[in-house]
Amino acid sequence: MKLELSRPVRPPVSPQARRRARRWARRLAVAGETSLYALEKVGISPIAMFDRLSRWREPKDAARRVARGVTYGAHRRQKLDVYLPVRRGSAPLPILLFFYGGGWVKGERGEFGWVARAMAARGYMVVLPDYRLAPQYRFPAFIEDGALAVKWALDHGGELGGDPARLALAGHSAGGHLAGILSLDPRYLAAAGVAPEAIRAAALISAPTNFLPFVDPRAIAALGRHRPEHETQPYHLAHGAAPPLLLLHGTADIIVRARNAQQLHRKVLAAGGEAEMKLYRGLTHSDPIKAFSPIVDKADIAGDLDAFLKARLG
Repeated sequence: MKLELSRPVRPPVSPQARRRARRWARRLAVAGETSLYALEKVGISPIAMFDRLSRWREPKDAARRVARGVTYGAHRRQKLDVYLPVRRGSAPLPILLFFYGGGWVKGERGEFGWVARAMAARGYMVVLPDYRLAPQYRFPAFIEDGALAVKWALDHGGELGGDPARLALAGHSAGGHLAGILSLDPRYLAAAGVAPEAIRAAALISAPTNFLPFVDPRAIAALGRHRPEHETQPYHLAHGAAPPLLLLHGTADIIVRARNAQQLHRKVLAAGGEAEMKLYRGLTHSDPIKAFSPIVDKADIAGDLDAFLKARLG
């Protein structure tokens, strides 16, 4: 299988458009959770808008999408994009699979390019997959999709300059839950023909990891019918042989409380495993993922993730 590199064509942007972008960037950077997502009521995707505004503030020659809509499975949602740094040497790059959030019920890979570009600019091949969503598909369908995306990265990452021997996972919110399950329960990787040792590290950002009983309607729709329930909880799957974990969480997160990270951190360490945790004072649920963008200056999440991954992947 030979992958063709896609070269994005960027239309010229007028000075007036750039000034408007800067104004909206400032507004979005300080907008609260409710204000941001109220845009959806009028048919505007706040995440897609955020990505576009981020792109205008990013260095033009740092990172780019080189493959779009690559199929990793038979379902229409089983597609992925690949990002690389523009300037890189001949050595293969570590591979980072990033799973976006959306409460298991929404999300599109094309709306999270700012995260992929931020990490690609730091020297990674970033794989950004879509996955099946609730309520049409329930646990463990999206976990199985994640395992298939890992399989694709191992089989084909080398064709685009990645190093399959240095592969890590990361995810935000529901995507962090997905990355956590893949890292802690080897059954899903094994079913996809992947050895658990292929995952060298994993970072869970604002991730729900210990949230029984289910209360949120989205969690009920996505996970509520699975039995036994504890199999849906990364906390209950923790063990000492898991890959090193990085847990990043805002202390002002009222959607997924920071205790999720704290409890998983303690349990992994008690089991003899390796885990690091960083709590960011005053950050809400979406602040850590927005902080990958140059229009938000609340915390160096990308830098903390990069330091963790470089120490484990080289």
